[in-house]
Amino acid sequence: MGHKRLMRIGVVGGGAMGCGVALELAIAGRQVVLFNTRPDSSERARVKLERDAALLVETALLSPAGREAALGRIRRTTVLAEAAVGQDLVLESVPEDLVLKQEVFRRLDGLAAPDTVLASNTTALSVTALARDCTRPERVLAAHYYLPAHLIPLVDVIPGEKTAPDVVETVRRFLEEVGKTPVVFAKDVPGSVGPRLLQALIGEGIRLVQEGVATPEMVDRVLTQGIGRRFGVSGIFDRLDLAGLDLVTGVMRNAGRPVPPVLAQKVERGELGLKTGQGFYTWTPDATAAFEERVARGLITQLREDRAEGRLPSPTLEMPE
Repeated sequence: MGHKRLMRIGVVGGGAMGCGVALELAIAGRQVVLFNTRPDSSERARVKLERDAALLVETALLSPAGREAALGRIRRTTVLAEAAVGQDLVLESVPEDLVLKQEVFRRLDGLAAPDTVLASNTTALSVTALARDCTRPERVLAAHYYLPAHLIPLVDVIPGEKTAPDVVETVRRFLEEVGKTPVVFAKDVPGSVGPRLLQALIGEGIRLVQEGVATPEMVDRVLTQGIGRRFGVSGIFDRLDLAGLDLVTGVMRNAGRPVPPVLAQKVERGELGLKTGQGFYTWTPDATAAFEERVARGLITQLREDRAEGRLPSPTLEMPE
């Protein structure tokens, strides 16, 4: 079955997230109608769009001509019907309030053509619940971007209980066409993966400050200059394999934390990560070398940029007298 290309996009909600989505879709050649409820919020969206596009030009991610063309593809409106009628896809990005989002989807369902895909940028709400009052639940899903939307590649694609597989595939292909990295989930999972990981990290950071272990500045520095850099070039499970699952298990036990069964079972089977060739991933010598080089190159790039911009000092070489 062929998949319809999504070329005309309505974005409902022109805050920080909606502006980022609108800008990147316009850069990718889509015609975008950006809806805000009031003229003043629409004007704020214009200012943000222009500022974000200017920074892309300054950093050579977009040419001056590309900037003008992209901004020319975005039409702002305070009339919801203009963001729904005649669109191939409408992406909702209003505050995380179930009642509000259900009302938005009910209205969009009545305005948009029957074959229009309706997507939510929700981070925590059930897609099935959002589609409750829609006559086309098979064409409703979540496309959850990460802020800032035009700079973070990942988008979570989450179907509701009645979302048609071909609609999921159409949206997945669309996201790849506009330069995103979609991750497709098999079922309606409010919160998906990214927000749940983030909430765990936020909760622990707040506890560390509350208990007097660290200041907010210390926590943020540990993240930005330490573990955050590593997670920019590698994930949780490849780093577990790199450290050694037996070592990770020992650290958990020494800290009085329960060892997850999946981790304990791997250690019992001798699947310890890179050093045994099998952990959560399979590691050949070539795969190990490629992983280590990719991580090193990524960290070197970050280090070079920070030193060039003065965010980190260069080391001072002390010569012996």
